[in-house]
Amino acid sequence: MQRFRVATTIYYGLDSLALLKQLAGCRVLVVTDAFMATTDLMAQVRQSLAGAEVRVFDRVEPNPSIDLISTGFGVLLEFEPQAIVALGGGSPIDTAKAVYKIAIEQGRRPDRGFIVIPTTSGSGSEVTSFSVITDLKNHTKLPLTSEDMLPDIAILDPEAVRTAPAKITADTGMDACSHALEAYVATGASDFSDAMAEKAAHLIFEWLPRAFADGSDLIARERMHNASCLAGLAFENAGLGIVHSLSHALGGSFGAPHGRLNAMLLPHVLEFNCGTLGFSPSALSPVARRYARLATRIEVNAGTDRARVVGLIAAVRRLNATLGMPKRITELGVDRRSYLTAVPTLAHTALADFCTAGNPVPVDAAILEKLLLKVA
Repeated sequence: MQRFRVATTIYYGLDSLALLKQLAGCRVLVVTDAFMATTDLMAQVRQSLAGAEVRVFDRVEPNPSIDLISTGFGVLLEFEPQAIVALGGGSPIDTAKAVYKIAIEQGRRPDRGFIVIPTTSGSGSEVTSFSVITDLKNHTKLPLTSEDMLPDIAILDPEAVRTAPAKITADTGMDACSHALEAYVATGASDFSDAMAEKAAHLIFEWLPRAFADGSDLIARERMHNASCLAGLAFENAGLGIVHSLSHALGGSFGAPHGRLNAMLLPHVLEFNCGTLGFSPSALSPVARRYARLATRIEVNAGTDRARVVGLIAAVRRLNATLGMPKRITELGVDRRSYLTAVPTLAHTALADFCTAGNPVPVDAAILEKLLLKVA
C-alpha cells in the first residue's frame, strides 16, 4: 500500500491575500524577516488582518538557527496566538514551521491554524513537511520532517513575488527546478508525483526565464509560483536525492545560497544518475529512460532516448547560463584550498543526509567526493 497526501488547501491568483480577512477577531503571529516587515506587501497583509490583533516576529535571518527557533517559540508563549502566518521565503517559513511544531508538542497548537504566504517561487515549503535549521555550533544543516509542520493553508498571490530581485528569482527558480527533476526519479516516485513533477518542470523551463527578465510580468510570476508549489507537492511525496544532500552539506559549511548550489550540482548529478551516456540506447538504465520521458515534457525534441537525456542535461545548463548561475564554488567567494580540504567531510555529511536515501542510484562517500570535485 502506498499513499499520496495533499494536506494543504491552496489559494492562488491575484487578490488571494484577501483570505486573511477570515482571521478577524483573532490573535495572529506573523513570522517574517526585518526587511519583509517594512515592505508594501507587509502593509497589504496588515490591511487584510485589520480586524485581528497582530504580533510580528521579524527577527528571522537566512539559514535560521536553533537559537532563533527558541526565541520565536518564546514569543509564541507570550502572545498565545490563535493563528500563525509565515510571510517570506524559505527561512521565515522554516522558522514558523519549527515554532509551530514545538507549539504542538507543548499542547499549544493555534486553533485557527498555520498559514503560509511564500514571497519566493522555489522552496515549495508552503506544502511540505520539511524544515531546514542550522546548527551554528557544528556548522551543519539539520533537515527536519514532521507531518505536524504541514501548513493548513498556502496563499499563492503573484503580487507577493513581483518585487523579488532577479538574482533571488534565479536562485529560487533553480531550487524548484531541482525539486521537480529529483522528485521525478526519486525512490518514492509515483504516478501522482510524476504528474506534478512533469507539470512543474514544463512551467519552469517555459516561465522562469521570463520571470527572471521581467519581475513585473505577473503571468510569469503566477506560473512560477504554481510551478514551485507543484514541485513541492511532488517531492513531499516522492522524496529528493543527492543534489539536495550535497547542497545541504555545502550550505551548512560555506553559507552559499541553496538554490544556487542546487543549480551548480544538478547537471553533474543528472549525468551520474544516468550512468555512462556513451552506451547504445538499449543499454540506458531505467533511471535514464525516466529522464528521457521527462525531457519530452519540456519539449526536448530528439529521436532517441539517449539524445533526449543529453538534451535534458543541455537544457539545464542553458537555463543556468540564462540565469547567470556560477559553475564553480570559487565563484561564490569560497577559497578553493579550503574547499578541497573540506570535501571528504562534506561527502560524509551528505551521505548521512536523509535526502540521499531518495536518490535512484546508490552512492557512497567516494562518489559524493567526485561530484563535489566537479564544482571545485
